[in-house]
Amino acid sequence: MKVTACLLLLASTAMAKPREAKAFSLFSVVTFPNDECTTVMDPTMRGLCITAEECTDQGGTASGNCASGFGVCCFTTVTEAGTTITNNVTYIQNEGFPTAVLGTGPVTVATRAFMVQGGENICQVRFDFEAPTVFEGPVAGACGGGVADEITVGQTSTTIGSFQNLCGTLTGQHIYVENDGANPAATLTIATSVTPLARTWKILVRTIECDSPAKAPGGCLQYFTGTSGNILSFNAGANGALIDNLLYNICIRREAGMCSYTVRQARSATGAMPDAFLIPAAAAVLAAGAGGVGAAVDCNEGAFLVIPNSDETDPKYCGAILTAISMETAASLVTGNGAQFQITVSTTAANDGAAMSGFDLVYSQVGCIA
Repeated sequence: MKVTACLLLLASTAMAKPREAKAFSLFSVVTFPNDECTTVMDPTMRGLCITAEECTDQGGTASGNCASGFGVCCFTTVTEAGTTITNNVTYIQNEGFPTAVLGTGPVTVATRAFMVQGGENICQVRFDFEAPTVFEGPVAGACGGGVADEITVGQTSTTIGSFQNLCGTLTGQHIYVENDGANPAATLTIATSVTPLARTWKILVRTIECDSPAKAPGGCLQYFTGTSGNILSFNAGANGALIDNLLYNICIRREAGMCSYTVRQARSATGAMPDAFLIPAAAAVLAAGAGGVGAAVDCNEGAFLVIPNSDETDPKYCGAILTAISMETAASLVTGNGAQFQITVSTTAANDGAAMSGFDLVYSQVGCIA
């Protein structure tokens, strides 16, 4: 979509003869794309490059210029429950952000729903949980149910995999939601419990058109780009715990000239907590201190990761470490390949939500060998 601004460059009267006066106006049409832009109020905050008039009409705030001065970087936020988000690049924030809310009692149960405007050309919605986005964590792995906060997303398609809800620390996470042309494209609901707890949320909402290069492949809840990067489980952190009832794909864009990828758990100082990999299965898993290929464990109960093509027999990983070999050696790398670079995450109600369970992984793409 493009906006058009008309700039009057010159208006004059040309006179060849006193009795043959002719007037003319000369206009130049200026067009610019509605690209994402960086606000001047905060370089970490994003806006949309549109005309100043459009920004005012849409209830946004102009924060710096863009498009060589023809546009403004329009910053938009919503806080009121029941709001329909009509502008691309909009933030959902708690009242008074960055000041926390609901930290002192009495606290009552509350539900806040935010609808995202869709349409035939909107194929996906991306939600980025920016810093700080912290809710009440799961109880024994469970979000919601009257015992904990929960964040849910209503969508028109289930091709991205499934998750019942999210909660806890979500800072730095993102999710993609598919849309089949419906309106609204998605509804994000924040439900908070009666527990007095300091909560903050800042969620960037982007709508993605069907022909956009930013569109994630089908079936991906998370999508990472670049030859290397860091991937964390939802609700990771010092007090984190794996969330129940998740089944989703973490996809990695295959960059040019790359034929495979490696995965390792992130290195940390000796004894540092939380651990970079702790996905409980049976009690024997933790006792053995091993998981993945070659370990006598059953990764079919509770929670596990799947790294496709990393092992012909069973490419599932769980336990206290990613592999049975020290993560300080090259042999600790797990290698995957295939047309789609991805990692599948599966947790069930049998997941016990053990304290500090989860994963912190580093991926690196590997070039093709001539």
